[in-house]
Amino acid sequence: MSQEKFKTRGGFILASIGAAVGLGNALRFPGLCAKYGGGTFLFIYLIALLVMGVPILNAEIALGRKVGGGAPKCMARLNKKAEPVGWASCFNSLIVAIIYAGLLGWIIAMLIKIVPLCKATSENPRTDAAGYFFTEVLNGNSFSPIVCGCIIAAWVVMYFCLRGGAKSLAATAKFTVIIPIVLLLFFAIRGLTYSNSGKALYALFVPDFKALANGELWLTALGQVFFSLSILVGIMPAYGAYLPEGTNVFRDSLIIAGADFFVSVLSSVVLFTTLYGCGLQNDISQSGIVTAFVVYPVAITRVFSLSHPALNGAVGVLFYFSLAMMAAQSAVSMIEAAANPLAEKFKIKKKKLALFICLIGAAVCLTFATPLAAAVVDIADHFANYFNILLLGVAESLLLGLSAKREDLVGEINRYTKRIRMPKKAFLISLKVICPVVLCSLTAWGLYNFIFVEHLSYGSYPVWAQIIFGWVVSVIIFSSGFVIKLIDRGKGLRFIRRKKSLQ
Repeated sequence: MSQEKFKTRGGFILASIGAAVGLGNALRFPGLCAKYGGGTFLFIYLIALLVMGVPILNAEIALGRKVGGGAPKCMARLNKKAEPVGWASCFNSLIVAIIYAGLLGWIIAMLIKIVPLCKATSENPRTDAAGYFFTEVLNGNSFSPIVCGCIIAAWVVMYFCLRGGAKSLAATAKFTVIIPIVLLLFFAIRGLTYSNSGKALYALFVPDFKALANGELWLTALGQVFFSLSILVGIMPAYGAYLPEGTNVFRDSLIIAGADFFVSVLSSVVLFTTLYGCGLQNDISQSGIVTAFVVYPVAITRVFSLSHPALNGAVGVLFYFSLAMMAAQSAVSMIEAAANPLAEKFKIKKKKLALFICLIGAAVCLTFATPLAAAVVDIADHFANYFNILLLGVAESLLLGLSAKREDLVGEINRYTKRIRMPKKAFLISLKVICPVVLCSLTAWGLYNFIFVEHLSYGSYPVWAQIIFGWVVSVIIFSSGFVIKLIDRGKGLRFIRRKKSLQ
């Protein structure tokens, strides 16, 4: 793994930004801004980004470069018994990648269907644009052939992005990062032309300081930092292992974090100005699924009024194209975080492993074309993309905090810096105290909500679905490291027996 390197600094930065920037930035972040007072949420998020996000991002990249391996190798370096934590992180990323790939299939299907929707609403204003995706595209209670085809197409594209390793990641990031940002800038400019764009910007940026007393706001903003930056999921240690000597980790990490924040804010400007301009400001949702497949279809059909279906359709195609590129890059990055450690551990050729993962992933992902789709997304995402990340984050932050001084991570981060350097005391306080406390609090708060509040909404799903897509998947993820250890030990025993028999 350590032999594979990014050829240029720009390739590393773009690939890392692509891994960090995803659907959460474009869809979930703006919804959280709407729910928690706009500027107030942005203010707390920015502080959390600097205090917690940047230190962990630096620590993961620096450790990956120093060790020359992904999350399992890095965790084993911090503590010999902690390798299963790294494998759990890798397999959790695989599950999240499958979820993202399923959503990518949905997005591609919506990209195909948005033009007919704009035409239909122009001819009949009573067309249900909000329910169009789930009734017409996902096909209600039946299997959806178009979604099935789009999911297969998504995995084919992802395979070709994966098979070339660091070289492919850097090359594809030039498109999957730059093009969506350009398109988001276009949508933002269009949103600012609406007569009430001032009200939208006021709602987004002006803080409501009374909201600072809301504990839920603080926990949500703090948690979003970990989810948004793609830290604690095994991606950044793997990318750190691709870094060539001479790379300024601290400077590049600041660029990655800054770009991630910029895209989140830009996406929020797009959502707020567009929905205010279309008279849908009361429909802003914190759910990314609702925003992408319920709210935005309605807004897109009205961007240039109902009488301009061609222009609306063009905007819709560009919008869903940008979402597709974000989802693809995020999914590929998560698979990469697991593929390289597995290839290195079991001496498997990268192309063969990538093909195997994509075939299995595509087969599992076909559930997104069935009536089970809503339950799969809601349950699996809540476990893999929330609880599991928080639990893994607690373990990783404790390991990093306890080992940071011994491994001299600050020295590794600042090895090629000249002027701006990572402050040692602040870095150690963040890793040893702030991050573990915040992550433990988020986990406790999430469990409380799940047990006493959210169980009511999850009661609408069959118990077997909750067990299979939630608890069973999580058990498999957290036991993966121990299974790999047993397999590896078995290989070692067979090698010893074979050697003795030859003697």
